[in-house]
Amino acid sequence: AQPAAPAAQCPADVPGCRAVSGRIVYVEAVDPDGDGDAHFVLADSDGVTGPGITVVDVPPALRPDPLPGVGAHLSAAGTSETGSFGQTQIGAVALGG
Repeated sequence: AQPAAPAAQCPADVPGCRAVSGRIVYVEAVDPDGDGDAHFVLADSDGVTGPGITVVDVPPALRPDPLPGVGAHLSAAGTSETGSFGQTQIGAVALGG
């Protein structure tokens, strides 16, 4: 088995950053607005987006290739932002396993 990747850490120069992690329950590989983001919904006890779930918006520069799938573990660090549907999500600035 592969060793677990280290968890994402908040860079010191990103105020308000928070780290989240959990199992991926949904992957949006093609963002409808066409900007190249990937979105992951994590089963996350912190529940940034809703009870037990956190949406992570991953910009093209951080987008993993290949994308991890449902059931994989993902950690992300970033700031809270409002998504296109009005939901609170994490705008990733760093990713980990």
